[in-house]
Amino acid sequence: MKGDILDKAAEVLRGIPGVRAVSALDQAQKQKVVHLESHHERQLSLPVRNLGVSLLAAREACFVVLKTGSFRPPSAPSVYLVEEGGSPAGNHALTVAGKGYTIVGEEMTGGVGRYTEPVIPLDESFVIFPQRRSGPQVPCFFLLPPLPFPELERVKDHLGIREILSISPSLVSDGYLRQICGFPPSNSFATLLVGFDLHSP
Repeated sequence: MKGDILDKAAEVLRGIPGVRAVSALDQAQKQKVVHLESHHERQLSLPVRNLGVSLLAAREACFVVLKTGSFRPPSAPSVYLVEEGGSPAGNHALTVAGKGYTIVGEEMTGGVGRYTEPVIPLDESFVIFPQRRSGPQVPCFFLLPPLPFPELERVKDHLGIREILSISPSLVSDGYLRQICGFPPSNSFATLLVGFDLHSP
C-alpha cells in the first residue's frame, strides 16, 4: 500500500515540466541532510535558518527532485529576512510550525513597483522593508520556510497523502544529495526536497 502511494507520487513528480530526475530518501539520509544544514548554518557569517529541512525530515516520505531552469517559479518567496515574534493575524507575519516571525525583507516574486511601502532593494531579487524593523538592537536572520507544492496538493486526496511541503537545500546538502542519488553536478540543474505524510488507514 505505502509502496504504491510512493510510486504514484514519484510518477506525478516525474511528470512535472522541468523535472529531470526523482529519487526517494530513507530516514538515515533525511537525518544526514538535517545534520548538514545545521552544521552549515553555524559556519555562516550571516544568520540563516532553513526551517523547512527539519520539518521535512519528520515526514513519512521524502523525495529529491532534480530540476532544470524551466521548472515553475516558487509559489511564494523562498527566502525572508525576519525578526522573531509576530502575530499570525499581522499583515507582515510569517508562521512556521506554530512560531511567529515578523517579515522585514523578502525574495521578490515580482517587480519593486508592486510594493506600496518604502523598500530598499538588496539586488534584483530581494528587498528590505525598513519601516518594519523594530530597531538595530533586535536580531534578525534569513529564514527559508517550507513551501507548498501545488502539483501534489492537487492530487493529494487521490494519492492518499497530506502535510505536503517542499524546501530548497543549501549548496552543502545539494552536493550530498546529488552524490547519493547519482545526479549530475551541473549548475544547469538544482535540487528540491519534497515531503509528505500518508493518510492513516
